[in-house]
Amino acid sequence: MQTQPTASSTGGSSLATKSSNGVRGSKGESLKLSLQPMTTSTGFVFPSLYSFPPFFTQQPTESTWSHQRSQWTTLILAYARHHRIFRFDISEATCTHELFNNTAIKRRVNISMLRAIFNFMTSSGTAEYDTKPLKGQLPTGALVYWKTSDEWALAIYTWVKDKGLTNSIMTFWELTEANEVETAEFYQLHETILRKALEILARQGKCQVFRGVGEDGDGVKFA
Repeated sequence: MQTQPTASSTGGSSLATKSSNGVRGSKGESLKLSLQPMTTSTGFVFPSLYSFPPFFTQQPTESTWSHQRSQWTTLILAYARHHRIFRFDISEATCTHELFNNTAIKRRVNISMLRAIFNFMTSSGTAEYDTKPLKGQLPTGALVYWKTSDEWALAIYTWVKDKGLTNSIMTFWELTEANEVETAEFYQLHETILRKALEILARQGKCQVFRGVGEDGDGVKFA
């Protein structure tokens, strides 16, 4: 991957500040960048920083990298919310996804940086590795929390009350995949995230989870 200009920490400037003022080239000339937000065919708006080449390279200065990974976290969560994405593979293939690969400027995140971003997100509670890797192995996927577990719990219970479904029993499939929930925020919610939300409701006395038998799957009764 081609080496990108790095954002210096001189004078306390951040990566975002550098993106609006240009980057000094090797001969000291100012590389003027025309940075504009970019709207995709789905209506998602990438911020102007997405058009800044160094954004796709892990910066060597710790203070700059700290800011950069926070900006990536914000972008990933916004993109995931817009497209209703609950899980990302951590792989070379993901590095070619439009979120991590700006073909217009021919820059993309490499696998090392992708792992570093998700490591930060898991440590900050905005992501979670979906399976615990075996010793010596690297994580292969991560769940993303563009809502917290508490927020998912509230969204689910509010919908249940609004639909008059308290004191009713629903399977997990009915709660997340049935036609009745297609317009709900938790439609097709990843099961791991769903279980965390239901655990919160159970502690609040608002539901009870039942272990399913055969193809019926697990279920929940709302109070």
